[in-house]
Amino acid sequence: MHTLSGMVPFEEQLRTAFNARDIDTFHSLLAEDARWGPDPDAPNSCHNRTEIIANFKQLLHDGVRASIVETTSGPLGVACLLEVEWPDAEGTRPDRQSFYQVYVLTDGLVTEIQGHDDRDSALAAISN
Repeated sequence: MHTLSGMVPFEEQLRTAFNARDIDTFHSLLAEDARWGPDPDAPNSCHNRTEIIANFKQLLHDGVRASIVETTSGPLGVACLLEVEWPDAEGTRPDRQSFYQVYVLTDGLVTEIQGHDDRDSALAAISN
């Protein structure tokens, strides 16, 4: 089990910060060179902590509300089941969507955030 402070397991810190929309604490859990996105060359990919935080803030500003409802730890990081409520954007997105996000850890900090469509692929990403 990974811990940042040595007291509270990492997955609990992540879930608490994420669900409270605590930007400062979420920021402290990310490595400076953390990445987020399926393809590093995609325009919506984030290449560092500053870009991830800016994207997170923009999603909140746009009315997106996400909550971590389940976490599973593995040797390589934490898999999280997210439930996301999208603002009604011309009916293009469902009101609520569930999917998995994996937080890959190196030296106790998130170095990569990955999206996964199912639990099996998310769990495989945190196993060795």
